[in-house]
Parts: sequence; C-alpha cells; structure tokens
Amino acid sequence: MRTDTTRPVCYGYGRHSTAKQEFTRAAQRAKVKEYWRQHLKPKGIRWGGFYYDKAVQGAVEFSEREQGRQLYALVSPGDHVVVSRLDRPFRSVYDGVKVIQSLAERKVRFHSLDLLVDSGTPMGKFFVTILLAVAELERAFASERTSEIIAYRRKHGLPVGHRPPLGWKIVGTRARDTGDKRSTRRFVIDEQERELCEMIHELRQQGMAIEQVVLWLMRQDEYPNKRRLDNYKAVEWAIAAKELGYPKQTDGKRMVKEWRAAQRA
Repeated sequence: MRTDTTRPVCYGYGRHSTAKQEFTRAAQRAKVKEYWRQHLKPKGIRWGGFYYDKAVQGAVEFSEREQGRQLYALVSPGDHVVVSRLDRPFRSVYDGVKVIQSLAERKVRFHSLDLLVDSGTPMGKFFVTILLAVAELERAFASERTSEIIAYRRKHGLPVGHRPPLGWKIVGTRARDTGDKRSTRRFVIDEQERELCEMIHELRQQGMAIEQVVLWLMRQDEYPNKRRLDNYKAVEWAIAAKELGYPKQTDGKRMVKEWRAAQRA
C-alpha cells in the first residue's frame, strides 16, 4: 500500500505469450504511458510503473501471473490500471469480469486503450462484459480451426510441431524460412532412432526391468540418444512407438496411453 494517499497512481500492464511476441513490451508500455501523459497526468494522477509478464499463456488467470499478482495486490482506491489491449490481461470472461469487478469494488478504474473502455463509467462496465464475451467466442473458434488443421496434418503425415514423432525426423524447410509459398517439410524414417527403440524393446522382452533399461541407456554409447531416452516415461514411449509401428504422433503421452490401453485389451 502506498503512503501518499493524496495522489492516485496509474499503473500499466502488459503481457506477451510465446505465440504472440510481436507486440513487444516497449510498444505496449509506450501506448499506456502516452495515455497516462495525455489523460491522467493533467488530473494529478502520478505514474506508478509498467508491469509486464513475459511468455505467459493467456489461459493463465491474471492473479496467477507474477506481475499481474503484484499489481493486483498493489493498487489502492483511486488508482487506475491501463492496458493497451483487452486481451493482454484477460483471456476469459470469468477472469476478466472477476478482476474488473474486484478492482471496481476497491474503487480502482480499469482502462483498455484499444476499445477506449473506462470501467469507471456505467457504459464502460457494460462494454467490458460484452467485449470479453466476444473475445472468448473468437478464441473458441480459433481453437477449433487449429484443431482441424492439426488433425488434417496428422492424417496426411505432415509435421505438426517442432519435434517429429519418435522414430521419425523432419527434412525440408518452412515456407517462411525460404520465402516460398509452400513448406517442403516432411517426415522421413530415422533409422538410428528406431534402432535404439528396438534395442530398448528387446531388453524389455528379455526381462530387464525398466529401471535397469534406464541405467543401460545412461551408460551406453553405441546408439545415438538424441532425445535423451533415459528415464522411465521415455522408455515406455520408446516401447510404445515400436509396438504401435511408429505412429506419426507428436504427443508422446497420448501414444503411451493408447499403448497401455492396447495392453489391457
């Protein structure tokens, strides 16, 4: 809590995720501070700093982010919280409405510059609720489209993520790396990795415990171990990949789950 209770404070907040780093800290801070300089500073509101969470997914609630949590605990009655865009602090109606209402109860005003929203007005409160709902619906549609693209790529044996499935490797280049219209990336068999998986499978068939296989993997230097298949879960992953015919799945946990289900059947 601040000791100077005669002058309210303006705090800025920003965030970038691993998927959206182009909207940088400097850009967000500049927009927020310019708004304070033009609209709040003339009213005697002083600058309290810019709080910024790096590489935090939007699904993480505002109060669970390191900087968001600090800011939430710091604000006092009469203060203002300013963000450059509404999707920086919130990614769900529940989180957004909960935080904005909580701030309002503490007599803290919330401003979103992309929509010129000021939660201190009745119309501002109404727009915040509606716009957060629209934003959540848009994200749901985007998630659905992403799921369809991933399903299509898996069905046609195309790379989905940065890492290939176990027993495969990716060759070719992304379109964005070469300037071409299409990516040339594709899966090809990784013979060396399959040899290692088959050796792991053979050791288990001989009766060696998984813990012993792990120790063998940590000591052996005959087979390249690019993914560090030297722990309990990784050994199961290698065995599952071998017995399921090296499916083109990038989700190792799901593959092991399917393999276990097949074992019980």
